[in-house]
Amino acid sequence: MHRHLAQLRALRNTVARRHSLHPTIVEVAQRATLKHFHEEGHHPAVARAGYTCAQYLDRAIPTPRFAATLTSSALTIAGRKADGRLYWETYVHRETATARAAHQAVPATATLGDQDSINNIGRSLGFSDETTNELIADIVLTLTVGYPYRSASQHHLSLTEVLAQITADDLTELLVDSALATLSRAQQTASPRRPGPETH
Repeated sequence: MHRHLAQLRALRNTVARRHSLHPTIVEVAQRATLKHFHEEGHHPAVARAGYTCAQYLDRAIPTPRFAATLTSSALTIAGRKADGRLYWETYVHRETATARAAHQAVPATATLGDQDSINNIGRSLGFSDETTNELIADIVLTLTVGYPYRSASQHHLSLTEVLAQITADDLTELLVDSALATLSRAQQTASPRRPGPETH
């Protein structure tokens, strides 16, 4: 991370100036953001991609997601929750547009480029075509966000080329994982919140 110190300092200054935030608030938000990405670096998927936690953090710092997380957090800490939420939603919108464009460019010979194959895989799992398409959008967005952390063997590939490498077996597993994640989020949303200090 030491090689990114100048970049982190420049990012703090840019966020503070662009959004009229006190430098201390931005510094606190950056510490929280670094902690968040450091914790992500311990996820088993990171090791499967061939990265240590430190290497994951090194690759995360230059990404738009890191900057968006930092900016949204700083705005929220400053009491500008609506601005923070809007900034994050704008970032997600950009990533979604990138994901959609990359997916549309996948050739029809690839699993993710063949709508009939996608629907058949979804039906084999008991999903309606509508549910499958919603899950596919989530999967492609997740792969787009994870593109900077792709394995060393895929460093030379574009995002579209990475998506084109997804096999039918891969997609089956991804659909199941995405459905479980969607269910978990729905259950968390439906669960009553315990009283206590608000967390972000």
